[in-house]
Amino acid sequence: MCILFIYQNANPSTGCYRLILIANRDEYYERPANPAHFWENYPGCLGGIDMEPGREGGSWLALNYKTGRVGVILNLNGVPKSSVGKGRGFLIRDYLSNSESTEKYATDLHKINQETQAYNPYNFIMVDLRSSSVYYLNSLLNFPGPMRISDKTLAFGNSGIEKPYKKVSIGKENFEKIVNDASTLQQEQLIENLIQFLKLEERHLPDDELKKRSSQAFNELSSIFVRHEIAKYGTRTHSIILVDDNYQITFVEETLEANSSWKRQTFNIHLD
Repeated sequence: MCILFIYQNANPSTGCYRLILIANRDEYYERPANPAHFWENYPGCLGGIDMEPGREGGSWLALNYKTGRVGVILNLNGVPKSSVGKGRGFLIRDYLSNSESTEKYATDLHKINQETQAYNPYNFIMVDLRSSSVYYLNSLLNFPGPMRISDKTLAFGNSGIEKPYKKVSIGKENFEKIVNDASTLQQEQLIENLIQFLKLEERHLPDDELKKRSSQAFNELSSIFVRHEIAKYGTRTHSIILVDDNYQITFVEETLEANSSWKRQTFNIHLD
């Protein structure tokens, strides 16, 4: 389970933001991963890395400040898994370093999905930082193809976008209140407000769509911040990407440590 919220504005005023992207990564506590860092063999790439055996090198969220892209993968729950089950996290790496346009990359990947169903079900969100454009693709056979979504605020979870979970819909409304009229002059306060938003444990029930897709744990999964102690599963990473009117990028990541503390790191870079 994961959740993602995006604010996009291709023509921001001075001191405002082109992009505000925030996400929670929910995962089993014992699954090995490395926190955000610059990738040695992929120039410009920055993000966390999955270290699960057989999945090493994949990611859940990362950016490339040279190609001007962000990729985010979310599980698509409640549908059969692929018999092949290729690692979805490698799609982020491939997208970030690909020379084709986002639209062409997404179209080609959709064709692969239709022909092979090689990957376990996913929602893939691709962001072009230069144009502040957002593309959405899921891997299901009946999905018509990649969509460019121009709404100013967007929200994604672990269902199809046509039937969002209640926490996604309500979360979007609250996210809008935080980011509307956000100014770079109050960036530190904005970051704190966004982190606190990502830590909200209020449960949004009843939710028929969530219950249908995750019948055994829908109660625990109904909040933005997930905590399922019995399953040893929950929110492990908060990510924030801010892009201002001058293409200055601020990437903030908070990661849950083994001692249950949270470690924050901040990267400040400029879009090439």
